[in-house]
Amino acid sequence: MEDGLPGSPGPAPRSTWLVDTGSGRRCHANTQGTGPPQQGLYPDDPRLEVRPFIPPGALRVLDVGCGRGGFGLTLRDVLGPHTVILGMDAVEENVRSAEKEHGFDEVYLGYFPGRFHGSDPSFDLITFIDVLEHLNDPWSVLAQAVDLLTPGGRIVAVIPSIQAWTVVRDLLRGRWDYTDTGTLDRTHIRFFTKSTMIELLEGAGLEVAECKGVNSLKPRKRPVRGYFNRRLIHSMKWLPALVPDSQWLQFVLVGRKPTD
Repeated sequence: MEDGLPGSPGPAPRSTWLVDTGSGRRCHANTQGTGPPQQGLYPDDPRLEVRPFIPPGALRVLDVGCGRGGFGLTLRDVLGPHTVILGMDAVEENVRSAEKEHGFDEVYLGYFPGRFHGSDPSFDLITFIDVLEHLNDPWSVLAQAVDLLTPGGRIVAVIPSIQAWTVVRDLLRGRWDYTDTGTLDRTHIRFFTKSTMIELLEGAGLEVAECKGVNSLKPRKRPVRGYFNRRLIHSMKWLPALVPDSQWLQFVLVGRKPTD
């Protein structure tokens, strides 16, 4: 379903084309020529690692940047047939996919907040699954999302961690190489650690109920020899033991809108 889209924006990754302020300015991390078309690179993933964080009992839900729709299946499975689940994405190909047997009642083609801008609070849950890192101003986007939540409503966000030990290792080696997907996805323009993720949600007026790491990068344990292994030191696989948060590729955060 089209939502005020003034023509197709062309190829864009999941959630890249989104409104970042109430002024209607578009935020597009992947401007022409900065990277390959990416909508075909992101899988139709149900994101089962996020399932335990979906608050039961939500009656009206919006999945922002729903991509091909995989997470809609998980939302529907947890929340049941009576919950109204809406999706929103700015890539037409993604919307067509999400509309077909992915658990959504409706999927809108457009930019967040789109048709919901200025609406009365009506959502019990708004999700941002790998979205906020693509935005010029995720702080304003979250503030707008909070305005759309009912009192006590939740925001569930998944955000990649720039503190992942593989990123830190490469940085210490003098490398910061963008890739098509992953933490250094070439369309990511904001980077967060666990602490700054929490601050992001708190700054929008949310009470952070949970913040837990998912998708561990922790190396396998191997027998320790009685002497320092140069190879082990060079690989820096000891970093997660020194900095436990660095083992996580992403963090899932649940923010709650105060009731008063």
